[in-house]
Amino acid sequence: MLRADALTVGYRGRRGTRREVLAGLDLTLPAGELTCLLGANGSGKSTLLRTLAGMQAPLAGRVTLLGDDVTALEPRERARRLAVVLTDPVETGGLTGADLVALGRHPHTGWSGRLGPADRDAVDWALRATGAAPLAARPVGQLSDGERQRLLVARALAQQPAVLALDEPVAFVDLHGGWS
Repeated sequence: MLRADALTVGYRGRRGTRREVLAGLDLTLPAGELTCLLGANGSGKSTLLRTLAGMQAPLAGRVTLLGDDVTALEPRERARRLAVVLTDPVETGGLTGADLVALGRHPHTGWSGRLGPADRDAVDWALRATGAAPLAARPVGQLSDGERQRLLVARALAQQPAVLALDEPVAFVDLHGGWS
């Protein structure tokens, strides 16, 4: 499902310099399996995740998602196939919790962005699955970091992707607080 061949991840600098973080990676992440990547802070886990998700170009090698080069996919198609939750802060303006989760349906709506019944069902399911239904009507700007993180995971689930990539998905979240 998600595959990397001879992958090198890192950062390009000025004047063609490169800072390699991880090199020579070959991996296959099969459908229906949970894969967990563990490592020390600063070891390249987030950089690898961003590269696998097509958010950052590899320094070398190739990443394929369902057989297609992830960096060549149109953004909407990539979002239909893959959802990502990062640790970066998200600016939400005046959105409610339900509005934020509904953004996960964007790759599936037409040019108008209007949600149909199936989209609303996906949003409701994601809110319930993450225990975030009580946050649906609340302004995101008034929520705690953990409540916001719960909504971001719900947004990713509402996308209904083939691959779900989570970077520290339970950061700030009280696990005893209602994860289903």
